[in-house]
Amino acid sequence: MRVRVILFYCLIVYAISWSLQFAAIHFAGNLESDSAKPWLAGVMFSPALIAILFNWEVTSARRTLLWRPTARMTPLILLAVAVPTMIAFGAVAVCEITGWGKCGWFTFTGNGVSISGGPWLLGRGAQSWLKFIANVALTGLGYAAFNALFAIGEELGWRGFLQGPMVAKVGTSRGIILLGLIWSFWHLPALLSGYNFPEHPLLGGFVLFPITLVAASFFLGWLTIRANTCWPAALAHGATNSIEEGVVSNLHMAMPHIYLDVVRLGLTVMFGLLFWYLLVRRETV
Repeated sequence: MRVRVILFYCLIVYAISWSLQFAAIHFAGNLESDSAKPWLAGVMFSPALIAILFNWEVTSARRTLLWRPTARMTPLILLAVAVPTMIAFGAVAVCEITGWGKCGWFTFTGNGVSISGGPWLLGRGAQSWLKFIANVALTGLGYAAFNALFAIGEELGWRGFLQGPMVAKVGTSRGIILLGLIWSFWHLPALLSGYNFPEHPLLGGFVLFPITLVAASFFLGWLTIRANTCWPAALAHGATNSIEEGVVSNLHMAMPHIYLDVVRLGLTVMFGLLFWYLLVRRETV
């Protein structure tokens, strides 16, 4: 795919997405409100819709869309959900150990876990460690699969369409870093309005979120390259938006929320570095 096609794609996606985000801010005000959801749904699906249009109309972009499910994606399904889940419970552990926050849904003991809140498919109450792990796994898979139906609106565009040409042009590491930055700043109007980082919108929009999405892009990129399809990345994205966000949001913080933001960032970067290493190692083997 030619560089000018890549740039034109990004320009169109940014123009549509930023327009919809500004419209949501203007007409809905609070981006967490129900009235903002139709606008944000349009934002989320814009990368996929434009990618499909380019794949159809632009000669050099034809047959480049990684949308078909493959047999190679099957063993990656659990990993796609497990990593966001581990980030979530890692953040809970750090906040509990340091005293920065208290978990509102779980009470951990040597014999198991007592669950007092959350939409867990195997129910709440006192559970052995084995049942609790099965509960988390089943719930994570279920909600990740549901949310993947929305996350595919982004992943079909970013990982399914744009990642391959960018990696081909500038290499794996630089291509995925650049894609992560494009993905991050695509969210910028919402971030600067206080979405995700209401206490620190500038720090969130220009520092925390870009680093987070670059790190996450190495994980999502690795899944896409291994599976040769964007569906595992969509599942991981869905898990991030569901079980990771749900578990972390139930923490009652004794410290400013920025502490939790930095903990999540650190854990995401750790996994990002792991999958960056696997990608680089794959190229040298």
